[in-house]
Amino acid sequence: MHFDRGIGDLVEEMIGSLFRTMGPFAQPPPLWGSEEHLRELFGDRVSFTTVERRVLEVTAFQHPLEYGEHFKQRYGPTITTRKNAVNNQREAEFDSALDAFCRQWNLGTEDQARFEMEYLLTVATRR
Repeated sequence: MHFDRGIGDLVEEMIGSLFRTMGPFAQPPPLWGSEEHLRELFGDRVSFTTVERRVLEVTAFQHPLEYGEHFKQRYGPTITTRKNAVNNQREAEFDSALDAFCRQWNLGTEDQARFEMEYLLTVATRR
């Protein structure tokens, strides 16, 4: 997998890509958080003291598709979205899209998967 962007750009896009993958199966499509979205949610009711991006390296899965299985079993938005796909008789389509997502974002090998997930650490105080 070759990219012309820095790793920070890649990890920031990964979870957004997961939500875009799930979007066609969700009702309503889930929102992906960002600094802008947080500021819209809280407005002037809080003062942000920390807003920084960090990266979590995920190496717990031997094969890339195990990562998707983990999301289907333990991650609320994925569980809900897959349930919606099942109800609409689109579960095979959903599973295929999630498998493609896992293959695309695997930074390791087929025998030792590695993913990097960016998260936004935010601390705020009420005004």
